[in-house]
Amino acid sequence: MAAAFWQAVLVAELAIAAAVAWPIAAAFAGSFGVHLALWLIVFLVLQPLWVLTGFAVSGLAARDTHRPLRARTIARESVTLLSAALSMSTHVSRAAQRRERPIPHGALPGRRKTPPVLLVHGILCNGAIWRPLQRRLSTAGFNRVEAIDLQPLLADIETHAQSVVKALRAMQDRCDGERIVIVAHSMGGLVARAALRAAGPALIARIITLGTPHHGTAIACRLPFAPTRQMCPGSPWLQRLNAEQERRPSVPVTCLCSSEDTLIAPARGAEFAGARIIRVDGLGHLGLACSARALEGVLRELRRE
Repeated sequence: MAAAFWQAVLVAELAIAAAVAWPIAAAFAGSFGVHLALWLIVFLVLQPLWVLTGFAVSGLAARDTHRPLRARTIARESVTLLSAALSMSTHVSRAAQRRERPIPHGALPGRRKTPPVLLVHGILCNGAIWRPLQRRLSTAGFNRVEAIDLQPLLADIETHAQSVVKALRAMQDRCDGERIVIVAHSMGGLVARAALRAAGPALIARIITLGTPHHGTAIACRLPFAPTRQMCPGSPWLQRLNAEQERRPSVPVTCLCSSEDTLIAPARGAEFAGARIIRVDGLGHLGLACSARALEGVLRELRRE
């Protein structure tokens, strides 16, 4: 479902770019090459426009219009947005492939044993968002890594948490009973915490969140979907979860967050009392899941495990 969503987004962007570029090129009697070049330019310009729109809307919703956002952060996030959209639009879920890759036992020859890791994406995304991290972890010797696809696309967080618990149990069976480390982006961090509440530390060893709205984000209050209502600051669901877990998490929690997160406002909403807080400023919301600097932070935390 997320793949279809991102396919529709890309098609819409191409259509908008054509609608803007073709009349301009035609007015100056441009050749086909000019038409094509202008089309591509407009398409690329749309990416920072979406980034700036998300940043502005989230800031206005939170009444925080003085958040920092540098030009290089916009550029990085724009490139990440386009790359992630292309990856997610072509993603085929494991369920659709109807097969599972067996997880190797322990460590590969000559390598230190690494913990099993489950990757949990955020709202409107799918497992393809994790391709940069999966490549980095594979290079570092982490040979037991899986990425789940949360479905249905806009189900509430508790429903997603049950899917994660099921995936964790199946993964634990294939990993000789070892506890699993969860790495989660955005809403996925709340899904991971809800799964921890349901399954406990016997199943989960550690949670690492990237740009997760632990205290909500104001832009979510403007969207009429089940998970966005839960991510609204002060929502009853979020208040209950934080009352149960904050300051006394039953497993170690690490939060990677950025003051320039383009969708979480106020930025302190990504912090969780009792967690290890790592700031990676200069990254936007998707950059926290895909940029080299954030991935190195995740790798360091996994090596602590």
